[in-house]
This record gives sequence, C-alpha cells and structure tokens, in this order.
Amino acid sequence: MSGNRRDRNIKVPTRGSKTDSNTGSSHRPSRPAEGRPTVPRPQPKKAEAPRQRQNSNRQGGNRQGGQRRQNNRQGGNRQDGQRSNRPQQKSPLMEETWARVIDHDLNDNVIVAISEGKMLLCRLEPKAGIDPLLTTSRVYIGTDAAKRVNVERVLGMTNLGRVANHIKADLPLVVQIFIEENEKHFIDTFFNRAGNMSLKQHSFELLPGVGNKKAMQMVDARGSSGFESLAALNEACNIDAADLLAKRFHTELEDRNIQPRLIDLLLPVKA
Repeated sequence: MSGNRRDRNIKVPTRGSKTDSNTGSSHRPSRPAEGRPTVPRPQPKKAEAPRQRQNSNRQGGNRQGGQRRQNNRQGGNRQDGQRSNRPQQKSPLMEETWARVIDHDLNDNVIVAISEGKMLLCRLEPKAGIDPLLTTSRVYIGTDAAKRVNVERVLGMTNLGRVANHIKADLPLVVQIFIEENEKHFIDTFFNRAGNMSLKQHSFELLPGVGNKKAMQMVDARGSSGFESLAALNEACNIDAADLLAKRFHTELEDRNIQPRLIDLLLPVKA
C-alpha cells in the first residue's frame, strides 16, 4: 500500500467547538438553607380533680385511721383487762408459817429472816413500837393476822446476793440452832436413814468435810439401832452434825442449781 493511501485512512480527531463548562458536569448546586426546625408546642395539662374530693378522701382516711387506732386501743385495753384477770402466780412465802430472825434493822425498819418450811430468805415489816428482835428469834408470818405479834406484813423474798455481809455470816448459826431444836426430825429423816447414792458415794459425803472414809465410819457407828440424838452422833463420830448440816443448807442457798438438795428432801419439819 502506497503511503498516500495509508495517510488517508488515518483518522485525525477534529477540533470541535468548546462546550459550556456547566454542560455534562457532575457538580450539583448546594441545598438551600431550611431555617430552624419547627418546635412542637407543649400539650395542655389535663384538668386536676377537684381538691374538695381529695380533702374528703383525706378526711375519710383520717376517720378510718382514727377508728382503727381507737379500735386498737380498745382492743389493747381488753387484752390488758384479760391479762389482769389471769390468776397471779402464788408466792412460795404464802405457804410459810414461821421464820427465824437473822437481822432486825432499826434504821430501815426491816427484818431479814429465813422461813422454817423451805429455808426461804424474806424481808418483813415489824409492827410499830415493838422491841428489837434478837437473832434466831421465832416469828409468825402465816396468813392469820391475829397471830402476828411482831410482824406487820411480809414484804417479799430476797437472796444472799442482796443482804449485808453480817447477815450472811449469821445465817449458818441461825440454821444450826433451828436444826438442834428439831434434832429428832433430822436424826430420823437423815442421819439414821442416809444410804448410798451410788456404788462409790454415800449420802453422808454431801456434808462438808466428810469423805468416803469418814462416811463409812459414821455408818459403822450407826449400826442397826441408829443414833438416839445429835449428842450421841457427835460423840460416836467426833463431828458436829448440826453444824455440818447447817453448812450444807447454806451452800444450797448460795447455789440454787446444786443437786441433790437436802433442803427439799428433809424439809419441812413435821411435828
């Protein structure tokens, strides 16, 4: 192919007219300003219920509350009345008849004594104008007011933790004299009847200072005939039986939980 023909087949781009710069362009105009968004207006509140109804409800509530409180109070009064109608627990002193004076305090006008029935410590009000009562004096504290020569009334019970030291010191002596005055009862109920508590312990070992060996000596001295009196017992066994038994009673008064309790087993004294 000749060169002239080849030149004719070559396509040469022609130079056209300039187009507008905005024609066929991808550029788009910006969004026009929209201004402030619309703010929703507040909705009007619903009309409240009339206050008169609320007040009436409150008044009704107050009336109901008052009635409830009143009913509760009335119910409480009824319960208290029912409780007050219950029988009160009887004092052990009501069963006592006689007592032994331990101390007569003239300043406080109070007698501290111990009952003979169950060895109960008690406080008594003396009658006006009586002479001071001596330690170990026997006074009537039973329910028969005509027999009360020295005692106006029984004030109540007490214990060793609430009395003076000199009362604690005099108590064993008062109990010992009471035992000696009723020696036949204690000889018959204890010293002539005491037996083995177990295979290794005898009832005599409940007395302070008495061990197993001493207890066996007392059993041998008692023999089959028994002791006729405290004096015979003391001479045969070389002891002071009334003193030992009084100390045992004193120990049981100090400790209410000690077992066995000779106070409960040997008292009251039977005439």
